[in-house]
Amino acid sequence: MDQIDTDDRIGALLVRANIIDSNALQKALTLQKQYGGRLGEVLINQGLCSEEDVLSQLSAQLHLPRLKDWQEIPSDLSKINLYDINPDWWNKQHVFPLGEKENQLWLATHDVLDSFSLETIYKITQKDILPVITGNHELRQLLSLLSSDSTKLDITDENLLQDLAIGAPIIKFVNDTIQRAMDSHASDIHFESYQGIFRIRFRVDGVMHEVDRPGTNMQPAIISRLKLMSGLDISETRLPQDGRIRLRVGGIDLDIRVATSPGIAGENIVLRLLISEGGIEQIKDLGMHKDHSDLIHKLLTHTNGIILVTGPTGSGKSTSLYSFLRHLMGDERKIITVEDPVEYQISGITQIPVNTEIGLSFASILRSVLRQDPDIVMIGEIRDKETAEIAVQAALTGHLVLSTLHTNSAPETLTRLNNMGVPAFNIASSVHLIIAQRLARRLCKHCKVLVEDIPEKVLLQLGFTKDVIESLDLYEPNGCSKCANGYKGRVGIYQVMPISSTMETMIMNGDNALDIAKQAQVENISDLRQSALEKVREGVTSLAELERVTKD
Repeated sequence: MDQIDTDDRIGALLVRANIIDSNALQKALTLQKQYGGRLGEVLINQGLCSEEDVLSQLSAQLHLPRLKDWQEIPSDLSKINLYDINPDWWNKQHVFPLGEKENQLWLATHDVLDSFSLETIYKITQKDILPVITGNHELRQLLSLLSSDSTKLDITDENLLQDLAIGAPIIKFVNDTIQRAMDSHASDIHFESYQGIFRIRFRVDGVMHEVDRPGTNMQPAIISRLKLMSGLDISETRLPQDGRIRLRVGGIDLDIRVATSPGIAGENIVLRLLISEGGIEQIKDLGMHKDHSDLIHKLLTHTNGIILVTGPTGSGKSTSLYSFLRHLMGDERKIITVEDPVEYQISGITQIPVNTEIGLSFASILRSVLRQDPDIVMIGEIRDKETAEIAVQAALTGHLVLSTLHTNSAPETLTRLNNMGVPAFNIASSVHLIIAQRLARRLCKHCKVLVEDIPEKVLLQLGFTKDVIESLDLYEPNGCSKCANGYKGRVGIYQVMPISSTMETMIMNGDNALDIAKQAQVENISDLRQSALEKVREGVTSLAELERVTKD
């Protein structure tokens, strides 16, 4: 087997690719000198870069393939030739035989510089060896095919669980999973337990994707590790728990909300990944049309009134609110937020978390907050009559109030407030703007394809007008290495409805949401579907996404 050329250091390549800077490299080299280990592993463990960063540079440096370059990843033991070598040996050496191609034996390994294992396999098989650069999670999944060990851990043994949770393999697995989620731009990580199955799914651009099945024997240790990281009780498996993890991943400060829930097959854990302050978008980054963003900028200059953002869970309401706060921040204003929980920690803003266990509800905190002389108050969510009434009173007494509600459209929000018990004249006097929103997946600009021959009748039924159809180009997802099933990222779909004097009169007269929606159309206020149609017309998203995000 040829000796691998390692003249060009991985650190220099990462600096040259602008993945790390020279200061980060120097820090890693100092740690490597003190504690040993490979430079790439030191960089990953310190959160200075990701495993993918190191592996991609290593592949380029050594001119070696990645696992994705193998034509068919084995899915069961029947497709694997072990060359009469005991499966335990392959497991112990952390090497996996993918198969032969062009008279070479392709070996998946995380350590392509491990000459002992590669030379041993060469001597036994007399095959030319081609090391295949493989990620930790990829190699573990391959090696799991060789193992028949399904021994269950005693989840009632707290000492055993704690020992496993602080062991290097579990720590590395959990860290690798969080790093992979960051690399995939996932918003959530789901650790899910079923009968005989323990799987991990990422939510990417609002859609769930299965990424791993570690095996039920690893489930107790992984769950315990996550509980330890978030300060939860590892012995409590019967009740839900909530916690928080703060860490640095790939040079990014990450805030993780942790929620556990019991299940008949074991506990489930969901991690919500939140990038710290640098991840907060500006209003111009939300994807609104200019007339919408201009109107919001104008109303944010008001010193009183309520601005509401509505939509279902996961529609980006918090992102919008935080972008408004970012725009409003300044030494001349005092801003206080009341949240459950605090999603992004922002320097310069007083943020108060709700804690119902000790009597800190939205309403009780708000009463205290209004005595703190704020200019602007952000309420994470209006959930009940008491909170709604305090928000209205705050708006009527010289405060700008920002909040959210779970309603399907802007006009329905007015009905919802009235149903909560807020008097119509208070709603008409205090609410200045309602923004209803959804998030649609963006078509990948690298692989989206033009849709041909859609009948005009169908396009008219979808909501396009005849003059638009004449010059309309529609696109659909295709899929490539740069995206997830043809989509990459998300874009906001908005209905931005200022409360006009006519609408105020209608609210006072008790008109319903349908009547107000008709008035919004008269005032040329686009509804969510019309806004989504515009994004389709611009080639930003697809007809399938239009239907998915605008259906009631």
